[in-house]
Amino acid sequence: MDANQFIKQAGKDAKIIDALHYARYALVVHDGMTVTCEGEEWQLNFRQEIGKLTAAMEALGIDTALLHAPVPPGGPSPD
Repeated sequence: MDANQFIKQAGKDAKIIDALHYARYALVVHDGMTVTCEGEEWQLNFRQEIGKLTAAMEALGIDTALLHAPVPPGGPSPD
């Protein structure tokens, strides 16, 4: 694999990892929230999905314990 191909592949991998990070964060934020609809209430439970995303990210060599909340495009810049 030449350097250009390697760089393109690394960019694609980074986009996938970024998407997994956003998905995991969105589920963590909403996990346990109470939803009310048509007079009924229930709690959202995304623990299984969070576990699958965490396992996938760790399989890629990412330490999920060190991840900070992602900042959406156009949002405040992280310090």
